[in-house]
Amino acid sequence: MKKILVAALALVMLMTACCAMAEDTVKIGGLSPLTGSVAVYGLAVQAGVDYAVEEINANGGVLGKPVEFIWRDDQGDPAYAVSMYNQLVGENIVALVGAVTTAPTIAVFNEAAKTGMPAITASASAYEVTDPGNNLFRACFLDPYQAGIAAQFCVDTLGAKTVGIIYDNANDYTLGLYDAFVAKAAEIGLEVVATEVGVAGQADYSAQIGKIADAEPDVIYAAEYAQELAVMLPQMFDAGLDETPLVGPDGFSGVDSQVGSDVELLANCYYTSAFSLDSTGEVVKSFIEGFTAKTGAAPTLFNALGYDAMKIMAAAIEAAGSTEKEAIVAALDATDIEGATGHMTFDDHNDPIKSVFVISFDEEGKEQLETVVEP
Repeated sequence: MKKILVAALALVMLMTACCAMAEDTVKIGGLSPLTGSVAVYGLAVQAGVDYAVEEINANGGVLGKPVEFIWRDDQGDPAYAVSMYNQLVGENIVALVGAVTTAPTIAVFNEAAKTGMPAITASASAYEVTDPGNNLFRACFLDPYQAGIAAQFCVDTLGAKTVGIIYDNANDYTLGLYDAFVAKAAEIGLEVVATEVGVAGQADYSAQIGKIADAEPDVIYAAEYAQELAVMLPQMFDAGLDETPLVGPDGFSGVDSQVGSDVELLANCYYTSAFSLDSTGEVVKSFIEGFTAKTGAAPTLFNALGYDAMKIMAAAIEAAGSTEKEAIVAALDATDIEGATGHMTFDDHNDPIKSVFVISFDEEGKEQLETVVEP
């Protein structure tokens, strides 16, 4: 009997110690595709989040405690992302930063809505992402918003009257961009003269590009990611489209690293972004300097969005004064913060109200700020 009592006492002491350890940190979970076909975005967001956590902890943490950030690789797969989210819940996280791409984020946010878990995605931009619950937020602007800005830019700045479009109709992100761009084009009199579909991972887009070239559009809108664009660009040059302006979404971020030394491919490329290295705000300047010093490379859009998502969540927990879900969600809703991607508040759909930067490339293939569109 004495042995049983000693064992029970030891178990209680162990459980108490574990609880005490848990209370010494603020646990926040992260979901990101760290491997797989979209890992380039996941790793970039992870780097931004990790830099924010380091900065937060260096300044005293949250609620006087260090942030303990727990990453899980969702591999860009919705079902797997839900499994990894459930693992994080089992580790007693108080909030979630993630996922990164649209489909896994939608799947995870549907689960998070059931329990009111405070959650923010850095970069999932489809409209329906935040639909499931008022506890769900995002740091990036929406696909319909940036696609509409892109169409207006084609007309107002590039003087286009006709456009050829290529997109992936099997991807929520690119499909949403396509729908919004076409709707805005119809509204402002930009005629769509060619529409082609390309599948992610495709090695040869020459058939689709040839059909666009035959239509002789004034401009091309490519609702694609950077890795697909890097494959398309040489084929566009081969088709005689080297002088036709090419406009795209924030998924173009990082294309300069994808094309390597072939910087001439970027001469007529533009994309809508929430971040620019040419920004002059104090917060973004500090972020750029600090991140560059730490990593040896200037930050990209997805680094900045990861940084902002983490800073927004940390600020909300601090403002809430506790790790209670309802309090954190209320504080998130009241967000009014200056971030690496500009000043942000949230609208009734929990989407950020923020500026849009149109990015182009200089003769060396480096990104430069073309223009800013204010909300």
